[in-house]
Amino acid sequence: MVKKGRVFLVGAGPGDPGLLTLRGREVLSQADVVLYDALVHPDLLEHAPPGALRIFRGSRGKKGALNQAQINRKLVQYALQGKKVVRLKGGDPFVFGRGGEELLALVPRKIPFEVVPGVSSSYAVPTAAGIPLSHRGMNASFTVVTGHETGDKPGSQIDWAHLARDRGTLVFLMGLHTLPEVSRRLLSHGMDPKTPAAVVQKGTTRHQKSVRGVLSDIAAKVHGAKLQAPAILVLGKVVALSKWLDPEAHRPLKGLRVLVTRNLMKAGPLTQMLKEKGAEVVEAATIELRPLPLGPRDRRLLEGALDYDWIVLSSAPAVEFLKEAFQQLGFPLSRLRPVSIACVGPSTAKAARAAGLVPSLVPKDFKQEGLVHAFRRMDLRGQRVLFIRAKEGRDVLQRFFRAQRVPCDLLPLYENHVPPGAVRRLRSLFKDEGGVDLLTFASSSAAEHFYGAFTPAERERWLAQVPAAVIGPVTGATVRQWGGRVVAQPKVYTLDHLVDAIGRWAKKRDKK
Repeated sequence: MVKKGRVFLVGAGPGDPGLLTLRGREVLSQADVVLYDALVHPDLLEHAPPGALRIFRGSRGKKGALNQAQINRKLVQYALQGKKVVRLKGGDPFVFGRGGEELLALVPRKIPFEVVPGVSSSYAVPTAAGIPLSHRGMNASFTVVTGHETGDKPGSQIDWAHLARDRGTLVFLMGLHTLPEVSRRLLSHGMDPKTPAAVVQKGTTRHQKSVRGVLSDIAAKVHGAKLQAPAILVLGKVVALSKWLDPEAHRPLKGLRVLVTRNLMKAGPLTQMLKEKGAEVVEAATIELRPLPLGPRDRRLLEGALDYDWIVLSSAPAVEFLKEAFQQLGFPLSRLRPVSIACVGPSTAKAARAAGLVPSLVPKDFKQEGLVHAFRRMDLRGQRVLFIRAKEGRDVLQRFFRAQRVPCDLLPLYENHVPPGAVRRLRSLFKDEGGVDLLTFASSSAAEHFYGAFTPAERERWLAQVPAAVIGPVTGATVRQWGGRVVAQPKVYTLDHLVDAIGRWAKKRDKK
C-alpha cells in the first residue's frame, strides 16, 4: 500500500518573488508536484526541483482554467500517490484564497497537510504604495473586504451601512470591475465623498501603478488611467500620507525588468544593487565555472610559482581556482606573498586580498589592455610571468609579453560551460514570460553564452529590440558582434558604476 503524501498550502505573497517566506521556499525545494495560480510569480517555480510536475490552474473564470472542484481532486489524487504536493497561492491562502475549502477536501481521506502563511496583499500592497494602514491620530483599525460582493446577490455578507460609518481604513481586494458600485454603495450609506481614496494596480511588482483621489471621483480617475487587475482600493485618511511616504519616489529603476546574467557559483552583488533601485531582477545562470584537472605541467608551474617575478590574475574566479589548486598540492595561497601580484581590476584585487594576497598592480583601465599599458612603463628585462586565467580567456597580455620577449607561462585553471537547464530557462523567459526590458552583462563570456543559447530566428524575434548594459568596452564589443544594442556602459568598469549608468539610461528613457 502506498503511503500517503502530504499537501503544503503555501502563500506565495502579493507578487514580488522576494516576499516568499523562507519556509515557503524550503517546502518548494522538496516538492514532487506544484499546483500554482495565475498571480504566482514565475520565478518562484525555480525553487522547485527540476523534475517536479508543475500544474498551472489557469486564470480564474477563463477557458481551460481548473475550477475549485478540479483543484481539490488533483490535490487528493497526487497526495494518495505518496507525493509531496505544494499548492502555491497568491498572497496568504487564508485571506480570500479559498484555502480552507481545499484543506477540507483532504480531511475525509485523512491526508496530512501543512499551511505556510504568506504575505497578504491586503497590507503589503498599500505598504508598497506608501499607504500605512494605521497611523497614530488618524485611525485605530483597518478592515479588509472582498471586492467581489457588491450587495446585489442574495446572501451578501457585507454590511455597507457599517462600512460607511467606519472611521478606520477600508481595504477592498479584487474589486476593480466593481469599483463604481462599491463607491456608489458607500456614498449612498453616508460616507463622506471627500474621503481620501487610492487604487493600486499589481502592487509590489514592476507593473505597480497608483491612482489617488477621493471616494466621489476615484472610479472615474481609475477608468481614465486604464488600470488593470489585480488591484485594490484603499479608503481612509491614511491615503493622504502616500504623497510623502511613497517609497517608489526613491527607486529610480521602478518598473524596469532586468536580466542579470551570472555564473552558477553565485549571483553576486549586481542583483541586490538593482533591486535596491527598484528594478525587478530576473537571474539567469549562463555560465558554469568548472575547474580543469591539474596535469603534470600545471603541477610543475604551481610548485615553481615562487620562481616567477609576476603572477597575473585575470578575474575573481581565477583567484578562487588558484586557491583550490594550491590546496590540492597541500600549499597555502599565502606562499605566493613574495611574488608581485597583478590584477585585471578591482573585483579581482578584492578577491586576492580576501585570499591573503597583496596586489602590487591594479590598472586604472580594468581590462587586459590596462595591464599592458602599466607593464609597458616598467623594465621587464630578465623577469618571468605566470598568467592565471580561464581556458577561453583573451590573449592580449600573452601577445604583449611575447613581443617584449618576456617569458610568460599560461596556466588555465577553469573553463566556462552553459549550465544544464540554462537554455530552457532563457527561452521560457522570452517565449512565455514576456521577456525583459534590459539585459546586463558583466563579462564577454556571459554575453557569448546568452546570445548563443538562441537560434538566429529567436534572436531576431525576441532580442533584437532589447537593449543591453555592459561592464566595459570588451563586453560591449561582444554584444554588438551578436547584433545587440548597448545603451549603458560605465567609464569605470565596476558594478557600482554599471548600476549608475543604468540609472542614467532609465532616466532618459522615461523622458521620451
